Amino acid sequence: MEAPTGTLRYAERMRGGVNDGDGLQLEGLRRRNAGAVLRAVRTRGPLARSEIALAVGLSPTAVTKITAELLRAGFIAEVHEPAPAAREPGRPRVPVELDRTRHRFVGVHIGPRRITAGLVDLAGEVVALRARAHGAATRPGPVAARARRLVDEVLAHDGAGPGRILGYGACVGGWVVPETGVVREFPGLGWRDVALRDGLRVDGLPEPAVDSTVRSLALAEARGGAAQGVDDVLYVLVGDAIGCAHVLHGRIARGRRSAAGTIDHLIGTARPDRLRSVAGDAAVIAAAQEHHLVPGGAHIEDLVAVARGDTPHAGAADRLLAERARGIGAAIGVLLDLFDPDVVVVGGSVLLAPEHFDGLVAAARERTALPHDGTPVLPAALAGPVSLVRGAAAPVLDACYADPLAAVAGRLP
Repeated sequence: MEAPTGTLRYAERMRGGVNDGDGLQLEGLRRRNAGAVLRAVRTRGPLARSEIALAVGLSPTAVTKITAELLRAGFIAEVHEPAPAAREPGRPRVPVELDRTRHRFVGVHIGPRRITAGLVDLAGEVVALRARAHGAATRPGPVAARARRLVDEVLAHDGAGPGRILGYGACVGGWVVPETGVVREFPGLGWRDVALRDGLRVDGLPEPAVDSTVRSLALAEARGGAAQGVDDVLYVLVGDAIGCAHVLHGRIARGRRSAAGTIDHLIGTARPDRLRSVAGDAAVIAAAQEHHLVPGGAHIEDLVAVARGDTPHAGAADRLLAERARGIGAAIGVLLDLFDPDVVVVGGSVLLAPEHFDGLVAAARERTALPHDGTPVLPAALAGPVSLVRGAAAPVLDACYADPLAAVAGRLP
């Protein structure tokens, strides 16, 4: 079977590193074409087989064979309602859509305050969710043990046996090396050089794929969030720390040491840690406590509540949140000049006060040297605990869509 050039390029952009002239073996080509078909069904389905053939540039015969494999593997299901165009004389066309009932992916997020674990289906939607605060025990061993127990709980809740789990993703703040699953540094919990992949292993499940939270959430937004279908995405995550991730041609740019995106001490470098010291959650809360706006032990959510309340402190709290948003916006203006992306997506705690998002965008426009009618700056579409699970699972779900036949064979990269 000869593959159309367009199909190979589609596969190249999803997988990376595959060129038209690489002399792909038939098996590799078959698997990549299966990925292209499954992605078309995900983004455009339900689709008749003839519509899939047009969408991915394959022959109807090739699509028929691939859809038969995907049906047997439980990735798609037939919709037994003929499409309107199929009511014409001749053999009815039976559309296919994602089968969201069979396969599951585990997602675990470890943050500074809690662990969130869940399951997502083939469409990336969360079907089971659990969260638990760290408490006093924040060393890697106890945290990993609690995460494993949460995974057991969500599996039991969904009734998903290990054989239905095609991927297991985990994300954590800070500097993470995905190739080794090692957390080089996570200031939120005081971790350094933690072999998190080893600690999260669960008998019967695939090996955990560990990455940083900002990169995982960036991929989730690019695949099914505010930047879906966009080629060049810059994602900025605001929390205790501030980081960014760049999704270019469908791939996350990690850098030589997997340290790309650490920006909280680099932007506006009048002094070290300047951005984090004026716009990170802890810095904003410290400023609020200095002005007696919130008590000790408060979090950013508490400051937002004060700003929206009917107290003498509401105005001062609101001004603090507005100043923070503009500081983030100024940093984004610098990033616009550095990366010139198609879109910037902003996530994290800065969105708890959406009334100040316009101020953030205005500050970005003032700081950048690019035309003011250029790159859109958008709030993240995914938010809350559900977004953390979707982000954690995003890399393994993405790998499944790139090579679904390998996924069911237990060979997820």
